[in-house]
Amino acid sequence: MYKACFVAHVAVLFVGFTGSCSTRDSLRVREEWTGAERGLPKLRLRTLHWQDLLDVCVRVRLSVRPLLPNESLMIEWSDSESGDSCSLHMWKRSNNTLRWTSWDDTLLQPRKAKIQKHVRNVTSHQAFWIVRYDCFPAQPGSTVSVSVHSHSGVLISRSYSIEHTVPKASVTVDEHAKRFTVRVETEQSAVEISLCYNNSHAECEGNYFNKTEPEVKTFNLSFPYLIPCVCVQLWFPGPDSRRNTQCPLKEKALPHGGDILSSSSVKVRGSVLEWKPLCPADQSDPSVSLCWRIHTQNSYCVPAPNATLRGTRRQYNVSAVDKHPQMCVKFSLNGSGQVFCPFESEGRSEWSVAVVPGSLHLLLLLRSSVAASFAAQLCIRDGETCVSQGNIISRRVDGGAAEAELSVPFTFLSSALCVQVWRLDLRGRRILCPDFTHRRWGLIISTAVTLLAAVTVLVCITCYLFKESASVWRSAERRPVLLVCSSDDAAHIAAVCSLASGLQGELLMDVRLAQWASSLAQLGPVPWLYGQCQAVQKAGGLVLIAWSPDAHQAFLRRAKSDWVAGSQFSETGLYSAAEEEEQRCCDGEWMEKPVESSFITAPVLDAALCCLWTGLHSDGHARGFGLVCFQGLNNNSSSTYIPKQLRCVPKYCLPKDLSSLLRHLGEPTGAQGSGRCWPRLLSKALAFFMWRQLARRLKAGLPVPSKTKRKTLMQKKQQSKVVSACLCSKKHSAPELL
Repeated sequence: MYKACFVAHVAVLFVGFTGSCSTRDSLRVREEWTGAERGLPKLRLRTLHWQDLLDVCVRVRLSVRPLLPNESLMIEWSDSESGDSCSLHMWKRSNNTLRWTSWDDTLLQPRKAKIQKHVRNVTSHQAFWIVRYDCFPAQPGSTVSVSVHSHSGVLISRSYSIEHTVPKASVTVDEHAKRFTVRVETEQSAVEISLCYNNSHAECEGNYFNKTEPEVKTFNLSFPYLIPCVCVQLWFPGPDSRRNTQCPLKEKALPHGGDILSSSSVKVRGSVLEWKPLCPADQSDPSVSLCWRIHTQNSYCVPAPNATLRGTRRQYNVSAVDKHPQMCVKFSLNGSGQVFCPFESEGRSEWSVAVVPGSLHLLLLLRSSVAASFAAQLCIRDGETCVSQGNIISRRVDGGAAEAELSVPFTFLSSALCVQVWRLDLRGRRILCPDFTHRRWGLIISTAVTLLAAVTVLVCITCYLFKESASVWRSAERRPVLLVCSSDDAAHIAAVCSLASGLQGELLMDVRLAQWASSLAQLGPVPWLYGQCQAVQKAGGLVLIAWSPDAHQAFLRRAKSDWVAGSQFSETGLYSAAEEEEQRCCDGEWMEKPVESSFITAPVLDAALCCLWTGLHSDGHARGFGLVCFQGLNNNSSSTYIPKQLRCVPKYCLPKDLSSLLRHLGEPTGAQGSGRCWPRLLSKALAFFMWRQLARRLKAGLPVPSKTKRKTLMQKKQQSKVVSACLCSKKHSAPELL
């Protein structure tokens, strides 16, 4: 009877010596005190699973009064199914140590168990022992009997049935994160866990396994699909172990059907399309429709109008569907959708179509292996739909290798423009969207080439007209200009020569200057000046006198000599005594410094002033004459004040009034006689450009005015008195400073 028990304990001791599970055969004794009387003895039994053995065992927990010295206690165990039995014998040798053995002492030496005491301060108390033994071997499904004996007889006995146990655990769901949180409630045992899908045959197909350690009690499992049949299984290691299966989503109302569709699959069997969800017991009824995938690289699928498929028992008839690889099926459930393309492996379609963009039309090239009628219609892509536009155009195509053409006109060009083509005896529409990018780039390139050609032609015409105007400008007859220098100052002569060179070089005018004339030495200054003055005025030219302090003094001398001779002109014909006194004052102001002129400048200036004076006497306006002064050339006030008698003579302060001077000189006669607009406009533009160059030349040739020292208040008062004394009345012909 003790044979099986003996073998079991030998195996336990061997394992204990190897260190793998030394707690299998162990005895613990604890002494406690209580202030109330307890009903002793008490016996409790519990089934345990061990991670090192495939079977189960029974833990014994006995509450009994303490043993006296040399008093013994025996616990017997027997299995009603197998007939095996074992016993545990223990006795007390000292106050704190207990000797025990679980079989014959002749085979094994007794072991010691220390008595753990737990003392409480109570007025009346009773001591008792709590004896725990781990544990007697047993088999699932058997019934065991445990009895406790002392020297006086049986103290207590109990029968215990061992059921097929499974791990206990609680499972909570986080639907948003798609995660199970599992809390294992089984102690001192390893547990294996699986995430699976429960099918209609009460089997759970697992796709995730994990073995937990005894100390791990909480862990998370992530699942891919939120569907009702996803479950968690827990079981103890070993073959044919019973499993604890929990499906927390089975009784819950799921928020949407996206995971149901994503976890499902479709398959075409002949003319039937079968939809198989991952949960066979799922009673979902999605809506099914045909759509066309425009690009095979993405899932952008355009639904076809009136292409809903009807079916029963998750089977749909697709015998009349256009089985093209890009023809797909869209399942919709609770606001979610999933696209499947089951016809990719169906082979080549019976007909094909190609689109060629044309001028305001799309040319469709149809080819069919069987005779059929086809139709086409324009549509505009708007998100995931293609809105039909225009009329439906149809044509019959004979079967064979020949291509048939179908023209679909359109009134506008857009990147979202597509065309729907379908066979009238089949369901589903093919949507072709031509790439108009090359046409757009072609339009841009052609526009750019046209614009470049137009600009080139315009530039050529402008250059031709500019050259023609320049030739007209250069070959036209211009009015001559007689330029008279009035001072031998180097800056004054440089400014006059710069003006003369600019008029002659930039504007191609006939400029006559005494310093440039080679015939001046033969004729003399005065005859040369009179001859040039008559020739210039006869040709309609202009005599320009460069005004300076020397010219002012020479003019005052001329006016004074004529006044003495009685040839002055005025409104009354005579000067009054007051005017004579003012004239003397002015003479004293302008005659302070002697005039030093060369043998060319002074005679030429006197002759020019004589001609000017004669012109003033003859017509009162001195037509054909003009006065010029240069900014910053002379700081003397006489260079900026001109006598009153010369008010009617045009005055030009250069380079500020250069444009007025050129307008007074006028356009060349050849340009005036031209009646064409473009040459006249270009001629004016050329003249403007040239006088700007002349103005820059004059500015470069003139000296920069230096900063004068601030005059004292007394000097300013004296100067104002001299100027006011020299000013002449407007009613007389005496010289007046303007």
